[in-house]
Amino acid sequence: MNVRQISTIREPELCDVCHRNLLSGERHDVFLHGGQRRIVCELCTQRATQQGWMRESGDQAPASGRVGWNMRMPSRSLASRITRRREPEEAELLVPPEAESLIGETDELAAIDEDAVADQPGTQERSEFDLPPSPQLEVNERAVRAVPTHADMKGARALGVFNAGPHPRTVASLARTLGAPVVSVRPSVREGSIVSVIVAWDLSWYRYEVDLADEGAGARLIDQGSELEELEERDRVPNAVADSQGRLHSAVESQ
Repeated sequence: MNVRQISTIREPELCDVCHRNLLSGERHDVFLHGGQRRIVCELCTQRATQQGWMRESGDQAPASGRVGWNMRMPSRSLASRITRRREPEEAELLVPPEAESLIGETDELAAIDEDAVADQPGTQERSEFDLPPSPQLEVNERAVRAVPTHADMKGARALGVFNAGPHPRTVASLARTLGAPVVSVRPSVREGSIVSVIVAWDLSWYRYEVDLADEGAGARLIDQGSELEELEERDRVPNAVADSQGRLHSAVESQ
């Protein structure tokens, strides 16, 4: 009788922060960074969070749109972009009545100016042969009034991926006819790396998905319809806005 041997040898897992081999049975977390999943040991979870990595299985609270976090574009607050006289070629924010409460009344929650970011130590000139950088979140230290949830961070990251693809052209084209859309950004409650982006008008709506573990795939159109009532009520509550060029931006609610 032949005796079959069962091998229990497995490839050791490395912590992507400290690069240490994880012990057999040692607990670890999965984070998202640079469009990839990253293994992080328990000792390094705080360090990963401080570096801006997002926990894949983080809280599933809806993105609040209230924390003082903004994408690098636009660099001014949403309120200032509405009230300020538009410069040539500058996109105009499209704010439906449902989203007016999201707009702050002052520039207090503006993101850091691009010039200020460029002047910070450590900023290096990029060669034309360098790979494009991953989308970054900029934090205004004066404006952070609460700890941003993982849902907020995932939503902001997903909008950066959406804006880098072809779909803003569709949004801009429809907005010229149908007006300002309602924009809702919701992380999936079942899949940690998936974020749903809904852009809706009274006569038309589109649902996109962004996989933060595969940002290179871009935003994918997965569903569309012709009646707003086809969407769940939570998907009709805005927490972001579009501009006249079809790009989507995180909203900041005045407090």
